[in-house]
Amino acid sequence: MVIATQRIRSPGVVRGLAASALAVALLWWGIPKITGATWSAISDTMRVVTWPEIAVLAGLWIAGLVAHSFVLTGALPGLTWRRALTLNLTGSAVSNVAPLGGALGVATNLVMVRAWSFKDSAFAVFTLVTNVWDVLAKLVLPIVAVTVLFLVGGVAGHALNVAAVVAVVFLLLVVVVGVVGLASDTVSRVLARGVARMAHRVLPTRLASRADGLEDAVVSARDHTRSIVRARWPQLTAGMASYVVLQAVLMWLSLHVVGADLGFSAVLAGFAVERFLTLAMLTPGGAGIAEAATVATLVALGGDPLTVAAGVLIYRGFTFLLEIPVGGLWLGGWLLSRARRGTVNA
Repeated sequence: MVIATQRIRSPGVVRGLAASALAVALLWWGIPKITGATWSAISDTMRVVTWPEIAVLAGLWIAGLVAHSFVLTGALPGLTWRRALTLNLTGSAVSNVAPLGGALGVATNLVMVRAWSFKDSAFAVFTLVTNVWDVLAKLVLPIVAVTVLFLVGGVAGHALNVAAVVAVVFLLLVVVVGVVGLASDTVSRVLARGVARMAHRVLPTRLASRADGLEDAVVSARDHTRSIVRARWPQLTAGMASYVVLQAVLMWLSLHVVGADLGFSAVLAGFAVERFLTLAMLTPGGAGIAEAATVATLVALGGDPLTVAAGVLIYRGFTFLLEIPVGGLWLGGWLLSRARRGTVNA
């Protein structure tokens, strides 16, 4: 039995190690390649940041977490602010250490909400709503960034203009399809039917058979989701907008404290790239990919390579790396609290 379990788990372990190795390689090789700066020079630049500046950056990071908690409490009626922070930090910690870690983060959060006596159906709607708002924000940001660059003349060259227009149109179509799918019964059923057919074509028969009831399940979940969205969309939108703004300010200040003084449009473009590429599933949290692409974007928009690299790494240190130990400790504290109280209501 032990041998069988090891055989089942080993491919996942191998994929996890490979993804982590890819992230490290992209960082270790990619950043110096893009910037022409050595890691020694980058680390020296990062050392100029003072402790008071670090405290301000940490305060912005914490404020962002608090803002995001309003999205979570809006998507799950009855969820308290403290428990929303618990879901946020523990889910992020798990998600950031494994490729496709979002599924593990969701599983961790499911255990918690069950312990707090929420129904699985409510958690399913919560997961759908929060992910929809998160993805929409990450899709809208590039649209806003490219528009701002156009207005200030930051996109030069015919080829780049065409590419930017194509990217904006594509992202707008994705956003429109998502919104219409949430609002329309017909579109929801067509999308669910298409996914079910694809599942039957590409998955083994044993797994594909589970997609037979997908159409009705998707429409049912959509109905519950729509009711939450109708009642809570102002809170959801305000919470997500506040979170995005605070994250953008955190990136700007991370660049500023190391001397990478870039204009608003350039920082917005870099921020949009970083947020969008956190959706990449090749590495945990898009690590390596997001940093390298963000640095490349900011350098292309006129940033000093050395200070840009230092600033982006400081920013990602807060928004990605720091969430792992903090969330891990938070999860450990939650488990310890449950054990001491001997109850599932911790």
